[in-house]
Formats: sequence, structure tokens, C-alpha cells
Amino acid sequence: MSEGKTIPIVRIPGHDHAAIGFALDAGASIVLPQVDTVEQAKHIVSAAKFGVKNKGSRSAPPFRLVRGLTDIPIDKSRSIHENLNDQAAIIIQIETMEGINNLDAILTECPEIDAVWLGTLDCRVSMGIGGGTLTGEEPEWLEVVAKYEATMDKHDKPRSGIVMGPAMRPLAKDKAFMVISADFTALVGMLGELAEARSIFPPLKSKKAAVNGTE
Repeated sequence: MSEGKTIPIVRIPGHDHAAIGFALDAGASIVLPQVDTVEQAKHIVSAAKFGVKNKGSRSAPPFRLVRGLTDIPIDKSRSIHENLNDQAAIIIQIETMEGINNLDAILTECPEIDAVWLGTLDCRVSMGIGGGTLTGEEPEWLEVVAKYEATMDKHDKPRSGIVMGPAMRPLAKDKAFMVISADFTALVGMLGELAEARSIFPPLKSKKAAVNGTE
């Protein structure tokens, strides 16, 4: 409907097979958190793809295909389901040292993965460093980032992740999907407006309390 100008992306809460299919059926690309092993990655790819030859186990609900609207393949030399296999991105989140150490094997076994998000906060927390910060200069952290970058270069895969604030802008290099802001940031920005409104509109005094002498 947006003619390709807007790409919906849904972050699935886990690796549930039905939830993955539900998001894809709605027309979204998907982000999957906490991928640590090859087995988890294979499960995700299977849930996201149609057809055994694609190692897929995704359900093909008939309501997904509306005659004359969503049943027309872009590449008419292939079936509609082969087209759909290529029309949504699979983005996995690597958020632990285990995931970093297994990333090479994950991308080797699952080339269908389109991009990899380095979950910096979760990864740093799992390593016991950072005190809740998204990035840092600790030697062990720089080693992790270097290993992630080298693996992505080896497999020629785009990066994904959070790049909020000037300090994180260098992390935007070679990224295909970046989070540059969030609803939380907008809500925090409204605190000043709320304080101003409260100064303009003081609390109402209860007429009943005034009559009873309890004002």
C-alpha cells in the first residue's frame, strides 16, 4: 500500500513459530531477540519460510491471499509463496557472548538471515560490564565488537542496532536498520510541557472541602 516507501518491522517477543508467521502474514519484516545458537537460528528461518526445499515450515493461511490484490507475484516466473519468501527480512539480535561466539556458525548454516543486530546493552550486561550503558571502551567489550564486525564482513551481512546520541553515531557504519530514537525519548521530552501546563493550570480546589472547612 505504501508502494515500498514504508517498511513495517515487528520485533517478535521470542522465537514462537506462530508469532513469527502472524507477523509475516501481516506484511512485516521481523526482528528476533536473543539468538544464541545455530539450532535457534534454524528454527527461526524454518518458521519464516514456505516450502520444504527452503527448509521452511511456515503455515500458508488462505486468508493471506486476496484475489487480485495480494495473490499477484512480483516475479511472475516464480510462485506466490516463492516470492513471499523473499519479501520480508529476517533480522536476528545477538545479545550474549555465546551468540557472538556462535555467530560465524549461525550465518554459515543460515544464510537466509538478512541482518544481525548487536544488542549492546544486553550483551554488556551478560558480560558483567558497563553498569547499564549501551557502549564503552573496556578492552573486553572492544574485543567483542571487533569479533562481531569481522564476522559480519566475512559473511557480507549488514549490521543493525541502536545508534542514539552522538557517542553512538560511529556505530552506524555499514548498518542497514538503525534505531535512532524511541517513544520513551519523546515521552521524556513531554515532561517539560507537563510542568508548564501544571504551572498555568493550578490544581482545582474542592468546593465541598471548602464548605466543610477542610480546604
